[in-house]
Amino acid sequence: MLPEIRIHNALRLPDNDQWQFRFHIESASSNRLYVIAQHRKKLHWACSCPGWKRHRCCKHLTALRIPNYEQPYEVNIINY
Repeated sequence: MLPEIRIHNALRLPDNDQWQFRFHIESASSNRLYVIAQHRKKLHWACSCPGWKRHRCCKHLTALRIPNYEQPYEVNIINY
């Protein structure tokens, strides 16, 4: 059984050619919104925050229990 991520429909974003299951997540320290998504081919998850861009590791993915450092990881997305 795959782990689940619950995403509110208001936070969902359309998929694009490179990324799927895109959604917004709020910053804990500012009023910014970041995008979290799964790479279509490599199946790793990424975040648009500065931490992930610089180090390929961020607290947003960790909070969702998604591996950092571009490790492939599959989840079951549940919309509500």
